[in-house]
Amino acid sequence: MEGMREIRFDRFGGPEVLVLHTDAEVPEPGPGEVLVEVSHVGLNPLDYKVRDGSSGMAKDLTLPSGTGREMAGVVRGAGTDLDEAELASRGLAPGTRVFGMRDPGDRRGVAAEMIAIGADDLAPIPGETAVEDLPRWAGLALAGLTAIATVEDTARIAPGSTVLVHGGSGGVGQLLIPMALEAGASRVWATGRAANAERLRELGALPIAYDEGDWREEIHRATEGRGVDVVLDTHYHSTFVPSLDVVAEGGIVVPLPTLADLTPAHERGIEAHVPRIRPGRDRLDRLAQGVRSGRYPLEVSEILPLADISRAHELLEHGHTRGKLVLDVSE
Repeated sequence: MEGMREIRFDRFGGPEVLVLHTDAEVPEPGPGEVLVEVSHVGLNPLDYKVRDGSSGMAKDLTLPSGTGREMAGVVRGAGTDLDEAELASRGLAPGTRVFGMRDPGDRRGVAAEMIAIGADDLAPIPGETAVEDLPRWAGLALAGLTAIATVEDTARIAPGSTVLVHGGSGGVGQLLIPMALEAGASRVWATGRAANAERLRELGALPIAYDEGDWREEIHRATEGRGVDVVLDTHYHSTFVPSLDVVAEGGIVVPLPTLADLTPAHERGIEAHVPRIRPGRDRLDRLAQGVRSGRYPLEVSEILPLADISRAHELLEHGHTRGKLVLDVSE
């Protein structure tokens, strides 16, 4: 392979700064790394926030840079310190289909035909997975690890807790709902557009259509004024401060954006924390088991060719995507 296709940007800005290069150099995997032929790339709001420079991850980014954090593909090789026996012991033998995401400290992109990525940041996709189901695996790692960090590490949902999820039909929201129920939540409400109400019910939530009424009034009515024990807020900008009015005494608010300002909550004596993703093979394997068993039915709303990266970012910024957006690298 003399050259490959890769999405890069050389300055911060709008979707137009993303350029598809057709002669990019194929990377050499370093120590502890695996060479992966990428089939699909999962997209996330973090991608456009890095691209426009608004994310904290953009602060130390060296330009030009690649884009994207999570993917699915096939193992094609490894660094010199990972021989065939070592790869086999990890379930990452050449030819194995894998999914994963870059460690938060690894700022390289994944929207390319070939990438070098840490072996610890990958897990095998179950062998019986149909080819047409691969896009969902490309969008699983970042959303799934975020959901685990939110529900288990930060919100500390206990049996009997009542929970409100903002953005329940989004990529992370579709995993927050079943994970909150797994953790013992007695009731989970989820805000979303009326068009997505049935999807929210399928996931196990009580839907609240924010485009048809006031979600705060609905929560106050449903809880007889008590409020909820936990708010999981994937939106933040329009929902964080209003959510402080529906938190029960001793409750907690967890906004997902890493740069969320928690001051309004703390000034009112309400506990609030931003989750921090903890990568790891154990958590990736757990996500794989959850998808395999049907417990985490993550939905892919649209699959776009690699060349449509700018349009994909426009859809991300619009903010009403249901489930996950995915790039097909083969197209």
